[in-house]
Amino acid sequence: MSILVTDASGNHALAVVRSLGGRGLDVIAAGGESIAQAGFSRYCSARVLYPSPRRGLKPFQDALLGLLDERRPRLLMPMTECTLVAIAPIREEIESSVVLAPLPETQALAVAFDKRATLALADGLGVRAPETFVVHDLADLDDLRDRITYPAVIKPRRSEFVTADGRVTEGGPVEYCPDAGRLRELYAAVHARAPFPLIQEFIPGEGFGVSVLYDHGRLRALFAHRRLRMIRPTGSGSSLRESIAPPEDMVAPARRLLESLGWHGVAMVEFKRDARDGAAVLMEINGRFWNSLPLAIASGVDFPFLIYRLATEGACPERLDYRVGVRGRWLAGDLRHLAAVLRGRPAGWSGPYPTRWRSLVDFVKPGGREVHYDDLWLQDPAPFVAGLLGGALRQLPARAAGPDRPIPGSPLTDRSS
Repeated sequence: MSILVTDASGNHALAVVRSLGGRGLDVIAAGGESIAQAGFSRYCSARVLYPSPRRGLKPFQDALLGLLDERRPRLLMPMTECTLVAIAPIREEIESSVVLAPLPETQALAVAFDKRATLALADGLGVRAPETFVVHDLADLDDLRDRITYPAVIKPRRSEFVTADGRVTEGGPVEYCPDAGRLRELYAAVHARAPFPLIQEFIPGEGFGVSVLYDHGRLRALFAHRRLRMIRPTGSGSSLRESIAPPEDMVAPARRLLESLGWHGVAMVEFKRDARDGAAVLMEINGRFWNSLPLAIASGVDFPFLIYRLATEGACPERLDYRVGVRGRWLAGDLRHLAAVLRGRPAGWSGPYPTRWRSLVDFVKPGGREVHYDDLWLQDPAPFVAGLLGGALRQLPARAAGPDRPIPGSPLTDRSS
């Protein structure tokens, strides 16, 4: 019996394929792109294509159910928030025909996927988070502009949402507002693609991730890392990161948040360490596999195999220790980092920014004594080439479209509360 892994273009999907396929398990890589890196791995037994949820929710759902009926996998492992949002309406139908990788209850996922709901939970549990302003009407901006500290962060409330015409679309990147004079302009730009984003205090400092696996509220695996280099130097996922001993002032609040939700499955809770006072500040909860997953596996916490055992055997061993000082590098992401630096400091950005010369030197360096590459493996080179080609194709201009609007009503997509 096989394992069907979705979102085959992602680093996390490739890590799952290599982990499970490397143990002799039969792994199928499925995705919405014909050139998806995990599908070209030597550890992948087959690759299949489905219509992306970004092109239509119903075609994706029908195709996925058809794949499950045709392939009869033992286990379905969804990788991204986009896919989890898309399968939420048919979750019961899926679970009636195949084992679904452990996931929290729908309401718990809804809290994790909604940054405003996450912040409300954090406030109730005494977990420090950035000061946040919620806008209900664009006229509110005039009242808020003098109460906000600058630079401010304008952040979509959700990373993914369902549009009125039945597609899953991205909320898109954050915007950094340097002063009150640009607040309305930059807020409107984010609002056009992700209605009524949040306005947050900017927290300077390093980024950290606390990754976990839970079995119905019981912690089974733990891992922590810090970001050394980000794809976008102003703030994003990392292209170079390092395993660290679990910081207690981050592990404790992460556990309070997830255990209050009765978490089941994997998650990564993101923090920043405030450079002004050293405090740990919550950024968000990623209620699914994360892009830097290969580092955890290289450090000794094989989350894919642990969740496979939890799904298929009903239990998995505890894994709370791992090697620290291990580094993980995403070479394709590092290319994107270098390109961003070479383009120069973004307009209005007042924080630290890497220099071109230093970034060029850092790029050609291997990255440290023990570095594991997310994508480039000498024993499995094809995914790296496929990843570069697929990434280049994704940069081609998309068909012009109007602003995406969410559908109210679903606990995973409702923006009215």
